[in-house]
Amino acid sequence: MTVSHLSIRESTTSAPEVDQGRRRWFQRRVGIAGILLVAVLLAVSCGVAVLAILSHDGTSHNHPHLPSDSVEALPGWAGPLPSRMFSGYLNVTHRKHYHYIFVEQEGGPAGQAPVMLWLNGGPGCSSLDGFIYEHGPFRLDPKDPAKLVRFDFTWAKLANVIYLEGPVGVGFSYSDDETDYSKCNDDTTAEDNLAAVNLFFERYPNFRNNDFFIAGESYAGVYVPTLAEALLRAQDAGNYTGAPLRGISVGNGCIGSEVGVCSGGANRDRFEIPYLLGTAFLPEALKKRVRDGCDFEMTGPFLGDTCDKVVKEVYDTVGHVNIYNVYGKCEGSGSRQSGRQKVPLSLRGNQLGGPDACIDSSRGTAYFNLENVKAALHVKSDLSWEWDSCANPEGWSYNRTRANLPRDTYPFLLGRLRVLIYNGDWDASVPYTDNEAWTKALSMQLGLAVTQPWSPWVFGFDGQVGGYRQDYTTAVGPGAFSFATVRGGRHEVPETAPESAFQLIGDFLKSEVVRKRGGLDAGKLERLQA
Repeated sequence: MTVSHLSIRESTTSAPEVDQGRRRWFQRRVGIAGILLVAVLLAVSCGVAVLAILSHDGTSHNHPHLPSDSVEALPGWAGPLPSRMFSGYLNVTHRKHYHYIFVEQEGGPAGQAPVMLWLNGGPGCSSLDGFIYEHGPFRLDPKDPAKLVRFDFTWAKLANVIYLEGPVGVGFSYSDDETDYSKCNDDTTAEDNLAAVNLFFERYPNFRNNDFFIAGESYAGVYVPTLAEALLRAQDAGNYTGAPLRGISVGNGCIGSEVGVCSGGANRDRFEIPYLLGTAFLPEALKKRVRDGCDFEMTGPFLGDTCDKVVKEVYDTVGHVNIYNVYGKCEGSGSRQSGRQKVPLSLRGNQLGGPDACIDSSRGTAYFNLENVKAALHVKSDLSWEWDSCANPEGWSYNRTRANLPRDTYPFLLGRLRVLIYNGDWDASVPYTDNEAWTKALSMQLGLAVTQPWSPWVFGFDGQVGGYRQDYTTAVGPGAFSFATVRGGRHEVPETAPESAFQLIGDFLKSEVVRKRGGLDAGKLERLQA
């Protein structure tokens, strides 16, 4: 499988300028006039909007490193922060510097809410993609890309959320030794991520007693469980000093270099072709030839000449659909985007799961490359590469060193943690057929009882069907291992199905916020339909 290190969300060469006349905003508050006056004067000189240093409720939390990491202003937002925000670097070694953004929970005491670490995948894609496009407190205004707008279904209403960019050479994370950019792999990434987590809780010790969760999507299907494994083993050895890890969540995730759709070849076809058979993209006659000519239960690196021939016909027939959002448009702009659109589905499927080539991310690229944004986030401004969702410095490479996570890692995790695996059902890059298969097979292998058989789950006050799920009982408890689909979600579920994703994750975190909105139990749907 070929790993692409080009930007997958499309970049642009010119950043839109902030309209200073519309962005200047002055906030006056009795009792802090002197401090605020300095902030206002700085904002006028930089042309940015001033964000309140206090939380939405006016409370202040005692954090070490507050002066250097506290986000006091962001361009494009004219109002107080919904909650405290921090941004800076965690020096995981003497030369590796991981950038993070930390958003405290909105609407409640942050000291009591869980802490969630969010990781995007790639490998080589920035977790700020999750911050600005998926579930951060703001999104970019589609009518004015220099302006931020509030996002109703931010996961910051459910938890204190950390967005960590890694490994080095991704986003604003960097190394003082450029040779590190060619040495990234699954194991070094897990080690560095663990060091970053330990450093985070050293910097924010007030959160050490909170429940801790790790979540991510796409190639973070490798990052998340390998970090969880490293953390638990470090804890057992007395080398972990952070908050207690309670669970992990992975959306549309890869599972190793030798298994699952992300390993490519016949393994990809075993799950992608059955997914496509369930769509209207193929005539019934071709579907019949696939069923007659292919045995997708057969293991090994080959499916046979007859099957290979009909599989090629399937890809040729499907054509240039958006592999990460099969029912959506292939949108974007720029030379790289137009080139990617000409690549057939069968070849684009060789790329690892990451943000879609058919999504125009020029707005995010422009925003994070504004000098005043970089200053507000306290990041290094003279990196040798431009920030982009999935762009890396020259010479950057990644070696996949974890072969089979369902075999090697998940049995250990299931004995200690709650685990949620979910898939958007509009994604053909890492289709639900892949993750449904391995979760079911592993549960049978481990002899796990089915807590709740395949059934709909609902979200919102009116009980809309959010998708389908099956829950298993583990040593952690009933329903501690779950596989769920998200109806209408594509590869990046929180971006395309935000309300249902909010409910799904909130239920996983056992959040009071979603309990007030209505639970996810299938029985609720039956009661509503009665």
